[in-house]
Amino acid sequence: MKDYQFDEANKYSATLQKTSSSSIYNNPNFLMWRGKVLIYTGNEIAGKKHLTQAMQFDPDLKECQKYSKACRYSAEAKERAAEIFKAGNLPEAIAAFEECLAMDTLN
Repeated sequence: MKDYQFDEANKYSATLQKTSSSSIYNNPNFLMWRGKVLIYTGNEIAGKKHLTQAMQFDPDLKECQKYSKACRYSAEAKERAAEIFKAGNLPEAIAAFEECLAMDTLN
């Protein structure tokens, strides 16, 4: 994912899910990675489900906890920025959206 090839990662992880044994469905690291890929390709609902599943299998998976928390903060910040934009305050909206980008440049 470091090369920002999220579409390829999405296809690869989907193929892994289809062709691998059922043990991959119980692998919290795979589920977390697949969740990130889904989020970065625009499928936030499915991505968040994968993150939730990963934490159910391993509640102490720190990277997943951290990323899930960052997703929540980012979503809240995007909502606030959108509200500012809808109110017609373009300079403040731009600043708010720039803060969102600073939280996660990939999302």
